[in-house]
Amino acid sequence: MISNQALMRTFAAPDFLSLAHRSDLDFLVARWLRPVSGEETRWGYQLILEAAQQCRCPYWLLDGRRRQPADADTTRWGLEEFFPQLAGKMGRPICMSQLLSPDYQQLTEELPAFQAADHDPNRTYQMRRFNDETRAVQWLQQAQAGK
Repeated sequence: MISNQALMRTFAAPDFLSLAHRSDLDFLVARWLRPVSGEETRWGYQLILEAAQQCRCPYWLLDGRRRQPADADTTRWGLEEFFPQLAGKMGRPICMSQLLSPDYQQLTEELPAFQAADHDPNRTYQMRRFNDETRAVQWLQQAQAGK
């Protein structure tokens, strides 16, 4: 019998982030553990990218239920700078399933920056937002099946 620890590779991370690759699902799981500043958000996403590169995993489950929505500048950085360059850095498109609190999810759906990104025909990554972990995982599994 294989233990859960054998199926999970963990990565060093600061106190605000938990990073693990689930080999049984081939997901990188990043859980924000507390509210974070814009600087911590950028650092955290860089660590997520580095972990994904190490395990060559383009499927990310990003659990942001414990964090607050990012400020406007950090949101712009993510949507216009960080996320668009992921496919080039990983060598393939990235699929991100964001797990958010219901209020945070509704806020992202109402923000013009997210609406524009969601409807950008040139977007080089896939991102969906959920407030239910089962649905977030199912969406990533469907993305894997559609390779």
